[in-house]
Amino acid sequence: MNILNIVDSKQWDIVAYQALHMSVQLRKLGHNAVLMCPRDSKLYAQAEKHNLPIKQMPFLYKLGFFEASRYDVVHFFDLALVNVRLFKNISAASKIFISQIRLGGPKTMARLKDLEPYVTRFLASCPSVQEDLCAAGIDPAKTFVVPPALNIGRWESAMLIKPAMFLKRPYKVGTISMDKTLKEQEFFLKVAKEVLSVLPETNFMVVGFKDERIRAMARNLDISHKVDVLWERNDIPEVMAMLHIFVKTTECGALSMSFIEAQASGVACVVPRVRGLSDFTINERNGVLVEPGNAASFAKAIIYLIGNPAVCHTISKMAYDQVNFSMSVPVVTNLAYRLYEDALTV
Repeated sequence: MNILNIVDSKQWDIVAYQALHMSVQLRKLGHNAVLMCPRDSKLYAQAEKHNLPIKQMPFLYKLGFFEASRYDVVHFFDLALVNVRLFKNISAASKIFISQIRLGGPKTMARLKDLEPYVTRFLASCPSVQEDLCAAGIDPAKTFVVPPALNIGRWESAMLIKPAMFLKRPYKVGTISMDKTLKEQEFFLKVAKEVLSVLPETNFMVVGFKDERIRAMARNLDISHKVDVLWERNDIPEVMAMLHIFVKTTECGALSMSFIEAQASGVACVVPRVRGLSDFTINERNGVLVEPGNAASFAKAIIYLIGNPAVCHTISKMAYDQVNFSMSVPVVTNLAYRLYEDALTV
C-alpha cells in the first residue's frame, strides 16, 4: 500500500511523534510509507535519522494544487492549514484520513467539518476529541478513536526496576511541563509544600521549560532543598526511572506525551480530572484522578500513594499494561492500517 503521511506544522510534539513512528512501523510492515513535512522542522531531521522517505512541503500545497494520485491513502495529522481545494483535488484519486490528536476548540472542529465531504475517516485520539467532532456535525460513522502511539521499547527498562523502587524510601515525585506561564510549575510546588508538611522526607523534581523563576518559587516556599529543577532533558526514560509518582498539574483539557511516557515507565500517575487526560485514566486502577486546581486534592492523593507502596505498584503495573496493549506503535499502526484496508475495499 502507498501511504503519504502529512504534518504541515514545524512543531516537534505529540503530533509529529505519531506521524514519524507510524510511518516507520508501516515501512517495517512492507508498505511504501512516505512522510511530508516542512524542510526546516525537527520532524524532517528525525525522519532522515530513521532513513524514512521524506518530502518537503511544496509551494503548490498551500495553493491547493498538490498532486497525490500515486498514493492510496493520504493521512493528515492535526492540520494547521485547511484548504478545501487541496482536499477536493486529493480525494479524486486517494482516500483521505485526518488524525485529530489535540483537543481543539469549536473553530478547529468547524474547519474540519468543512472538509467532511472529502474525508474518508476522522481519527480521534480519545473519546473527548471524537465527541467534539460529532458535536461539530461530522457524521459519527466517519469517526473512529485511535489512541496516541508510543515507541514503548525506550521505556521498558524503567518499568523493570519499579518493583524494587516502590520498596525504597524516600519517594520521588516529579512533573514535566513546558508551560511558559509557569502556572503549572508553581502549582506543583504548592502541592509539594503540602505533601512535605506531612511527609518531610519526600523528594520532588521539576523537568521542562527553563526559567530561573522556578527555583525562586521553590525558595520562597522554603522547599528548594527538597526540589530538583532539571530543565528540558533528552534522557526522559532515565528521568522516569528515578520517579515513583508522576504529577500532571494542568487545568486545561489536553493530551500529554509525558503522561503516557510515565505510564509506560511504570510510574504511578496523579492527574487532574480534565478532558483528554481522564479519558485514559480509570481512577485508582491505572492512575489517580484529582480535582484540577485543588492543591489539597493532589497532596492527599500523593500522600496516599506514598503510604501504600503495594497500591502504588499495582496502579503503575496496570497503567503500563494499558499502554503496552493499547497504545504501543505496532498496535496503533495496525489499527490505522485496518481502517485503510476497509476504506480501500469499499
